[in-house]
Amino acid sequence: MVWDQSRTARALRVVEMRLAQASEGSILVGTAKSLTTRVEALVRHSYGYRWLTSEPDPAVIVIDLRETHTVGPFVRLLENVIEPAERAWSNSGLASVTATAGSTLSNSRTGQLLIAVLEPPEPPENEQRKSEKRE
Repeated sequence: MVWDQSRTARALRVVEMRLAQASEGSILVGTAKSLTTRVEALVRHSYGYRWLTSEPDPAVIVIDLRETHTVGPFVRLLENVIEPAERAWSNSGLASVTATAGSTLSNSRTGQLLIAVLEPPEPPENEQRKSEKRE
């Protein structure tokens, strides 16, 4: 791609390489990684996180907001706007550049650290699944 051969991409690769070299064995980076590991453990064990990631109760009633008078028109507006915007975005040059930049970032050490911090955990097994596996 054109982006890969651009001066900006080369400069970003050099900066990424130098940052990686500078952070090797760094006390600051080690402390930051340790801190993020501790924060991640605290967040994953918090009540709010467990509540947000728990499996839904089958007795919960689901309301289709498209059928409400208050939210319905807004939802229909979004449905009418999002599809053309998505088509325009997928055919744009900016989408290609951001995809390449995202790919470059996700392969960097910073990107890997962000992925590790933001990646959702495996869902916990509930009692019903455990009994199904035993049978």
